[in-house]
Amino acid sequence: MSHPLDPRTMQRLAYIRYLYREGIEQSRQPAPLRSRAITSFHDAVENYVGLVTQHLGIDPAKGTEFLAYWALIKPKFELPKKQGMKVLNDVRVALKHNGTFPSEHQIEQARETLDGFFTQVTPQIFGVDFDSINMADLLTQPEVIRLVREAQTHADVGDYPMAMAGLALSFEALLQHYAKETGSGYASPFRFGPRMFAMDEPKVQGRAAQTNSRLLKLTEFMDTAQDALRVISLGIDYPSLARFAVLTPKIHSYGDGSMRFGDFPSVRALTADDYDWGRHFVIESGLRAARADEIRGLQERAYELDRSLPGQYEERSWTGPAEAPSDEAQASDTTV
Repeated sequence: MSHPLDPRTMQRLAYIRYLYREGIEQSRQPAPLRSRAITSFHDAVENYVGLVTQHLGIDPAKGTEFLAYWALIKPKFELPKKQGMKVLNDVRVALKHNGTFPSEHQIEQARETLDGFFTQVTPQIFGVDFDSINMADLLTQPEVIRLVREAQTHADVGDYPMAMAGLALSFEALLQHYAKETGSGYASPFRFGPRMFAMDEPKVQGRAAQTNSRLLKLTEFMDTAQDALRVISLGIDYPSLARFAVLTPKIHSYGDGSMRFGDFPSVRALTADDYDWGRHFVIESGLRAARADEIRGLQERAYELDRSLPGQYEERSWTGPAEAPSDEAQASDTTV
């Protein structure tokens, strides 16, 4: 039944899983904000059945309605959960067209329907487990992708403290990706100044901090504010970052190149659910931050246009509003 999966199909599956995970996160919000989960769940299934028809070589009629896909696909594969999907669709219509907020029970019922649907169908149609679909395929930042994938290897063997440490490193790599200079050497607009280091003078660590308490406070504020500005400027949700910071272990770098974290009881108590949430947060943050890729591209383009200039270049002075062309100039342009 299944065919070899091309990169485009895997990316679409990753997007569908992302929509599903987004719906789960939205379902945990207070009412009525949690109602958005119904829309995300519906979008995930609608994208999924469209992908199934394409993967099976079925040509859907233009404007095929949501529930019609079950009959359309049936000659090649009988999709389950049609009644549950009808309930989901009815709840979505009531929300979208009538402003009727779904109950907590309806949202949970929809989540259970999708969980069973994706878990059952994906291996049979696509030959992979739904939970194994790597949402990191949606990211554009190479170092973040590498660290997210490495974190997953620890989660796969049940070492969630180490997996969460990997996620912490991946998020730091995300911020650094947009804070570093472009290839042209232009300063990034998401940098907000250079980082402070322990060896900077005057030193404000150890005994020196006792005589430079004011400078120590300013330094700590600058580090915190710098991170906050980077996060907010990239469109990343700051309250979610606060939760992420509480969950993930604090990573310390050492002179020998090692990176370590304390094996505290709170770290050992991290669970699969904590990791699942943290991974979704990193991926969502990476997707939001990717909007800045265009800005970095504009910097590179400006550099390519300007780098051939000699040392001297002309300057223009601001003149206020442009002068309207004279009647003679207008007449000349019309004649031409």
